[in-house]
Amino acid sequence: MNSNQKKLKQMIREEETSITDQEFFTSSAFHQYLTSQARAATGRYCYGLQALISWDESDGAALAYTDSYKIYLNAANHVTQSFPSRFLRALSLVGMTGHETAHLLFTDFTTRNLYLTNLGNGSFYPEDPSVELPAYQKNQTEILDTLQEKDKAVSLTLQTCAASLQNILEDIYIEARMCAAFPGSFRKGIQLNNLRMLEQIPDLHEQLSRDYQPFTIATNLLLAYCRSGTISNRYHSDSEYLDVLTDGMEYIDTALEAPSIRERLTATNCLLVLFWDFIKPLVEEMREKLEHQDETEATEELQDLLDQQIAGGTPIPLGKGGGEAKNIPSAKGGAGTDPQDADFFSSKGRQESLKEAEKVMAEEGGRIALAKTSAILDGNDPGVTYASQYAGTGYEDAASDIARVLNEAATEKAQAAYEQQLTEELQKAANDIHYGNAHAGIHVTIHRVQDIPDRLIRQYEEVAPPLLRASKRLQSSILPLLKEEAEGGKQKNLLYGRRLDMRSFHHKDGSFFIRTRLPADEQRLAVGLLIDESGSMGWGDRITHARKTAIVLYDFCVSLGIPVTIYGHSTDYRGVALYSYAEFDSVDENDRYRLMDMIDRNGNRDGAALRFVAEHLAKRPENRKLLILISDGQPADTGYRGTEAEADLRGIKLEYARQNIVLFAAAIGEDKDAIQRIYQEGFLDITRLDDLPKNLTLLVKQYLK
Repeated sequence: MNSNQKKLKQMIREEETSITDQEFFTSSAFHQYLTSQARAATGRYCYGLQALISWDESDGAALAYTDSYKIYLNAANHVTQSFPSRFLRALSLVGMTGHETAHLLFTDFTTRNLYLTNLGNGSFYPEDPSVELPAYQKNQTEILDTLQEKDKAVSLTLQTCAASLQNILEDIYIEARMCAAFPGSFRKGIQLNNLRMLEQIPDLHEQLSRDYQPFTIATNLLLAYCRSGTISNRYHSDSEYLDVLTDGMEYIDTALEAPSIRERLTATNCLLVLFWDFIKPLVEEMREKLEHQDETEATEELQDLLDQQIAGGTPIPLGKGGGEAKNIPSAKGGAGTDPQDADFFSSKGRQESLKEAEKVMAEEGGRIALAKTSAILDGNDPGVTYASQYAGTGYEDAASDIARVLNEAATEKAQAAYEQQLTEELQKAANDIHYGNAHAGIHVTIHRVQDIPDRLIRQYEEVAPPLLRASKRLQSSILPLLKEEAEGGKQKNLLYGRRLDMRSFHHKDGSFFIRTRLPADEQRLAVGLLIDESGSMGWGDRITHARKTAIVLYDFCVSLGIPVTIYGHSTDYRGVALYSYAEFDSVDENDRYRLMDMIDRNGNRDGAALRFVAEHLAKRPENRKLLILISDGQPADTGYRGTEAEADLRGIKLEYARQNIVLFAAAIGEDKDAIQRIYQEGFLDITRLDDLPKNLTLLVKQYLK
């Protein structure tokens, strides 16, 4: 392990104990972990599904939602952050991912949207409610009569209230389906969130004291019953709300155990009849709003009120651009198929589910945050504690997953810090170099992308496959030689040498000699590639071919263990601009993506750029150093052109040749005669740009022999 790797490993260990919740949960490592969980559940039927994580501590910030293509999670949400350890907080986010995935798997969006559209237009779907309890016959008649009269205040209010009631029934149903289908970390996370959301529902007395709307009080009691499987009456109150809920239990239980959404919609219609006395005050408010507002504004205000007073819950998904969401057919069972385990849907099953969550909370509640238990990664006692406490419950994998993701997040943060240090060291090195009189007063700035944008990764993965295949073909002929050199051994059947092989005298071609080679302890070659990024490189796709060359050469060198650095150079208002794409000491494995940022820019002050990369190479321990410049023209910058600039470049070439650095200039533009005059025997005439990657890679191979 070299010193850079040791330094990085130490930084990772330090980050593991200090990384914050925000850094951990918004890291790409945790993002990839949740994305892999969601994709594992949806399989090949939802290619490209992603989990995106934000950190929003503002009042009323969302918990989680999905648009059918991406799952959006707020890691700072009040439910997740209420848990006492990072392990539980991570599991909470896994549960929210599972909830949104369950909607995509098990919610029949088309039928639900049809139901709400019909109700907004004044008719019930799939059929009119049929409540046989005598106490509610008046309610049923009144609702049907007002809808028949096309009373818009009634239909819009019923539509909004029905959406909240149906959402509760749908949430509990799809979560039970998810827990039955995925009994590991998804189930545990869903159960934990259910427990916490149940605890956060205000009790009846508190809701009354805070002047909650009658409908929201009844709905919160419904939600508590759906989550817990029991009716909790902490203060033993005699209340019309509890009476109505008791009367509706049969409809609720039937809906939660039914595999078809039609039965949940039928139950919702019956609940609207039972809750009608609680809904009527909202109808009057809606009627007043419609006198001054359009239907959309009035409905949105009512929905906002319900969202504020009904505890917990996440919105039903919308499709892309606010359209209808799409179901994901799945081997686990899509919308409308029969569940495999009915116990999860019964009131007893919901009670048992909460007990499981309470047990986990009791075991985990006294722990310190996972950020402080870095010893788990060393296999010390914390690791044994996790394995023993969760054996048989599905927690072994979840704990190791979170520990692994914590390590990845710490690695990501440490790599970012290391790359930042590397950039600062490069800038310091640039400042310390004496560039000569030709560049007096010229400032050199090092640019290096720290956070790799997704667009660079996508672009690389789009163009790289054929280029990497070309690299592999070029590697195939040199790889046996490098392997032999690294391992040592005997070379037989040589045409010349100092030692005869007595067993080869029968050879008629004279290959009688043998040589014993010791394993090579150090690399033969280090490579530097410097690319002109002046504006003229944009003509005729020159910069595109240079980028292709960089991709092939980088993969060739890295695959064969050849140290390589790649820079681009241009000018800016301060002087010389150098762009670090690949570094000898880079550790984040993202240099291949940085190459995609290469582009034609401004002028070119070749001398200062060449001297910087040459100094970079001169510090390497390899026996040979090869510096390749790709350029399409003569140096062109303010005060740097003509014979003075050419003399500067010839002097740089000669100076570094004495330090065993061989310089080649690959000329791809119209100024080939001038470039040949400058670099003389180091001149390469590249007539066909398509041959540039192959020709420069073959040049590197030549210096490996």
